[in-house]
Amino acid sequence: MLTQAFAADSAWNETHWTNERFNQLLVEARAELDNAKRRAMYVEMQQLIHDEGGFVCPAFRNWLMATNDKLRVSDRIAGDAPVDGNRNAERWSFA
Repeated sequence: MLTQAFAADSAWNETHWTNERFNQLLVEARAELDNAKRRAMYVEMQQLIHDEGGFVCPAFRNWLMATNDKLRVSDRIAGDAPVDGNRNAERWSFA
């Protein structure tokens, strides 16, 4: 997602944000095998987006999706499957 939305040369970089350090980290993090080092790189990239990026996220969904072997789901599911068009109370049931 960081590549698609925030890389300088990405077609989906809608804010046209460019940061040399971010792009360097993005490439290096893909090749880093040490989990702790890679994590630190991703943390720094996210901090750069937070501090200098142009992206504004006005809200976050507060929904949880879970599954269970006892859950029955209708054959008809809306395009937004996790919430089934807000009709999951009508179409889903426990066996």
